[in-house]
Amino acid sequence: MKKLLQSLFILLFVATTAMAQDRTITGTVTSKEDGLPIPGVSVKTRGVAGGVVTTSNGKYSINVPSKATALEFSYLGYDAQTVTLAGSNQINVVLVPSTKSLDEVVLVGYGSQKKTTLTGSQGSVSAKDIENTPILNAQQGLQGRVAGVQVSQASGTPGGGININIRGVGSIGGSNQPLYVVDGIPISTGSYTQVAAGGQLTNALADINPADIESMEILKDAASTAIYGSRGANGVVLINTKRGLNQATKIGVNIYSGFQEVAKTIPSLTGPQYIQLMNEAVVNRYGAASGRDYAWLSSALGSAQSANPNAYGTTNWQDEIFRSAAITNYEVTARGGNDKTKFAVSGGLFDQKGVVIGTDYKRYSGRINLDNQATDKLKLSLSTSFSNSINNRVNNDNNIYGVVSASFLLGSHIPAYNANGTYGRDPVSSVDNPLAQAYENDFKYTSNRLLASGSAEYQFIPELSFKTSLSLDYFTSKDRTFLSSLTNNGASTNGSATEGQNQEVNYVFENILTYNKVFNGVHSVNLLGGFSYQESQYENILATATGFPGNDLRRLSSGSVRATASSGGSSNALESYFFRANYAFKGKYIFQASARYDGSSRFGAEKRYGFFPSVSGAWRISEESFLKDVKAISDLKIRASYGIVGNQEIGNFTSLPLVGGGANYLQNPGLAPTQLGNVNLTWENTANLDLGLDLSLFANRLTLTVDAYQRKTTDLLLSKPLVGSSGFLSIQSNIGKTDNKGLEIGLSGKIFTKRDFSWDANFNISLNKNRIIELSGNPYAAGFASWVEVGQPLGAFRGYRMIGIFQSAAEIAGAPTQTVTTSPLTSTAPGDVRFKDVDGNGIINSDDQEIIGQGNPTYWGGLTNNFKYKNFDLSVFLQYQGGNQIYTNTRAFGEGMNGVFGQMATTLNRWTPTNTNTDIPRAVYGDPANNRRVSSRFIEDADFLRIKNVSLGYNFGPKVLNAIRVSNLRLYVAAQNLHTFTKYSGLDPEVSTFSITNTAPGTDFLTYPQARTYTFGLNVTF
Repeated sequence: MKKLLQSLFILLFVATTAMAQDRTITGTVTSKEDGLPIPGVSVKTRGVAGGVVTTSNGKYSINVPSKATALEFSYLGYDAQTVTLAGSNQINVVLVPSTKSLDEVVLVGYGSQKKTTLTGSQGSVSAKDIENTPILNAQQGLQGRVAGVQVSQASGTPGGGININIRGVGSIGGSNQPLYVVDGIPISTGSYTQVAAGGQLTNALADINPADIESMEILKDAASTAIYGSRGANGVVLINTKRGLNQATKIGVNIYSGFQEVAKTIPSLTGPQYIQLMNEAVVNRYGAASGRDYAWLSSALGSAQSANPNAYGTTNWQDEIFRSAAITNYEVTARGGNDKTKFAVSGGLFDQKGVVIGTDYKRYSGRINLDNQATDKLKLSLSTSFSNSINNRVNNDNNIYGVVSASFLLGSHIPAYNANGTYGRDPVSSVDNPLAQAYENDFKYTSNRLLASGSAEYQFIPELSFKTSLSLDYFTSKDRTFLSSLTNNGASTNGSATEGQNQEVNYVFENILTYNKVFNGVHSVNLLGGFSYQESQYENILATATGFPGNDLRRLSSGSVRATASSGGSSNALESYFFRANYAFKGKYIFQASARYDGSSRFGAEKRYGFFPSVSGAWRISEESFLKDVKAISDLKIRASYGIVGNQEIGNFTSLPLVGGGANYLQNPGLAPTQLGNVNLTWENTANLDLGLDLSLFANRLTLTVDAYQRKTTDLLLSKPLVGSSGFLSIQSNIGKTDNKGLEIGLSGKIFTKRDFSWDANFNISLNKNRIIELSGNPYAAGFASWVEVGQPLGAFRGYRMIGIFQSAAEIAGAPTQTVTTSPLTSTAPGDVRFKDVDGNGIINSDDQEIIGQGNPTYWGGLTNNFKYKNFDLSVFLQYQGGNQIYTNTRAFGEGMNGVFGQMATTLNRWTPTNTNTDIPRAVYGDPANNRRVSSRFIEDADFLRIKNVSLGYNFGPKVLNAIRVSNLRLYVAAQNLHTFTKYSGLDPEVSTFSITNTAPGTDFLTYPQARTYTFGLNVTF
C-alpha cells in the first residue's frame, strides 16, 4: 500500500510539473492605424528559438514554457512590441505603424545600408506609392515622386518610349538614360524596333510588371553611383522585386478595369470654312484681277474641284480617330515561406487599347523568386521572370503619313468614306485618309524577355561573407509591317511588307566579398570588394518585299519583288573591379570611399580602361551632446560627396576603322571603308559634387532633404566634323563639355494622425540649369527649331522674333526689308508677319535668328496627399514642371495657310483688311513672305500642373473579412491624368515628337497624346 501511494504521488508530481511547464497563449493582432487584423506577424517567446505567425485573420496560438516571461511581436512597417506574460492565456495586441523611417534598410549598389549611414544622395519609391495606379512600366512610377528625377512621357503611344533624366542632360552624342539594375541584373533598355513608325519608340523596360516591384532606389550623386563606374554618369535605378516572407502563404488577387479617353481635341475648320480660306489664299497670292480661286488651283494640281464652299460637307477627323478605349489588368500573387525557404510567385495580364484607333498593347508576365537557407552558412537565391508583349502601332509622331497627323493635315471638306464605301481622299493632296492608315496598315511589334539570376552567399564567419551570382537577360523581338495598296504609302508599290527580328543576350558574372564588423561598440567598418564581367551579344535580320497579289496576303513570300534583305550582329564586353569602404564612429561621423576600374570593348586600345573614384562623408549632428536632448529634432545630418563617373553608351566598335560590304559593282561583291578609327576614344567623364542636408523633426513626423549639386561632363562622345575630301564627314571623338547645376528639395510629413483620420503629404521640387561649355566646330541645328551652341542650354530653340503684323504698305516701306522679289504679289504685303532685325542691317535674313526658348524644363516636381478616414483612403498626386517652352510645328502646318493642308479653327481670326487686331497673318497660298518660318510665333509656354493620379478606396473590416474568410478586401476607383492646368494650345504640354533626344526636346509635331484614364479595381488577399 505504501509503495502504491508513493507511485501515485510521483505520477501526480510529474503530471503537475508537466502542466506547469507549458501553456497555450492565444489572441489577435490588429493595427492601430485602421483596427484591421494583421496576418503574418511574427510571435516569439522571449529567449526561445522559433515561433509562429498570425493567420489570415490576425489570430495566433503559441505554446510557451512555464518560465516564459514575455512574448515578442514584430512585423515589417510596425514597431516591435513586447508583452509581459501574466495569468491570462488570452493576449490581444495592437501594433503601431513604425515612425522610425530613418532606421529602415535601403538598397545601395551591390548591397544595402541603413538610411542613417547613407552619405550619398538617393530617393526611394515603394510598392505602396504606385499600387492601385494604372501605370504600364517602372518609369511612370518614378514620375514626379523623386527630387532630381525628370520623367517625360513624350508620346501617349501604348508601350512607347519614356525619357528619364537624373539631374539634367550631360551628354550630347551619348545616352542620357540611367542604368537600370533589376534584382542585381544590369538590364538592356531602349527601343528595339527596326521599323520606323514616325518618332515613336518601343520600350524594353515595359516588359517588367510594375506589380512585381517592391521598391525602386534612385542613385543620384557620385557617392552612390561611382560603384557602377563607367555606367553611373546618368544615375542608377535599382529595382527590387517582391520576395517571399516567413509567413503562411498569402494569395493576392488584383484586378482593375476601366476606360481611357483623350483629354482634349483641337477645333478645326469646317468644310465650307476650309474652301473659303483656300479661295482667299489663292486670291491673296495671285490677285483678285486674276480670277483665280480654289477651282483654278485644284485644276493646276491635277484634279479640278469646286470653289463653292456650300458644295462641301464637314468631317471632324479627330472625332473619327480618337475613341474611348478599354484598359484591364489581372494579377495573381503568392508569397510565403518559413525559416528555411521563402517564395514569391506572380502572374499578370495587362491589356491596353489605345485612344487612337489601330493601337493597343498587351503584356503577359510571370515571376518566381526563391530564397533558401541551405545551411547555417549558405544561402541560395533565384530570381526569374518572363514576359511576352504585343504592340500594335500606327504611323504617328513626326510622320505626315500617320493617323494623328492626317487628322490634322487632311482637310475637313473630305468625307471619311465615299458613297461607294471607299476611303475619301483629297485628290490634290498627298495626305492620306487617317482611317485607311489605321485600318489597312500593320505595324506589329512583339517581344519576349527572360530575366534570370542565381546566387549563392556563404557566411564564413559572422563578419565575412562571399557572394557569387550569374545573371541572364535574354531579349527577342519581331517586327511585322504591311503597307496596304489601299493607302497612299503602299499604293505605289502595290503593297509593301517588312519583317525583322532582333536578339540580344546579356550575361553578367559577379563575385563579391563583404566584411562587416563593429569594434568596441563605436567603430563600425564595412568593406566590399568585387569583380564583374558582362558580355552582350546582338543579332538582327531585316527583309522587305513589294508587289503583292492582294492585301490579304501579307507574308514576304507573297511579294513579287524582294526589295531588301540585310542582317547584322554586334557585341560588347565590360570587365570591372570595384571596392567600397564605409567607416562610422559612434554612428555620427560617417565616411565612405568607393572606386571602380572598368574596361570596355567599345573604346580604343589605348584608352580602354577607366578609373572612377568617389569620396563622401556625413555628420549626424543630432547625435552630438548639444543636440541629443532636443526632443524636437529626431535626426539632423549633413552630407558631402565628390566623385567621377563615366558614360560608355555609344555604338559598338566606334573606335575601330571598319570596312563593310555592299559596295557592289555590276553584280560583283565589293568592300569599302565605312568608318575611321580612333585609338584614343574613351569615356565621357562626369565630375559630381553634392552637398546635402537631412532633417527629421517631431519623432520623424516631418522630414526635409535638401541637395545642391554640380555636374561637369567632359570628353563628350561626339562626331567631329571632317573635310569632305578625306572621304569621311566625321570621326567619333572626345570633344566638348557641359555643365548642370541644381537644387533639390524633398519634404514629407504626417500632418494629422488620429485613430479615425490621418493625413500624410510628400512634396518635392527640382531646379536645374544646363549649359554647353565647349564644342568642336560651329553651332548646328537639330530637329525643327533646336540649336546646339556654346553658352546655351541643350534643347535651346533658335529662330526669328515675331514683333507684329504689317498693317499697311507705308509700314512695310519704313521697316527692314522682309522679303525681296521682282513681283509685288510675292513680296511682303499687309497681313504678313513682321520679324525683328536683330543685327540692325535693314534686311531680315538668317543672321537675325536668335535664341527664342528652350525645350528642357528648369524646374519640376510633385505633391502627394494621402488621407485615411476609418476604412476609406484617398490619394491625390499632382505633377508639375515649368520654365520651358514648346516649339509647336503642328501649328506651323495647321496655321500656315500656305498649301492644301487642313487648318485649325484659329485661322478664322486671320488677318484681313477688316480684321486687323490679330496675331495670325493673312492666308496666302505658297506663303511668299515665309510667314511660317521658324519663329517665336510658334513658341508656347510649356508650364503645367497636372492632377496625375487620384485613388479612392474602401477597406472592409474584420466582420466582413471573417465572414468571407479573407484577410484583406479593398475596392477602389482611380483616375490618371485627370486634368492639366496649362496655357499650351496643343493636345498635351508633356510632349516631344523626337521622343528620347538630347538635342531637340520639347517639339510637338502631330504627336500621339496621353490618355485620361478611369479604372475600377479590387484587391483581395486570402
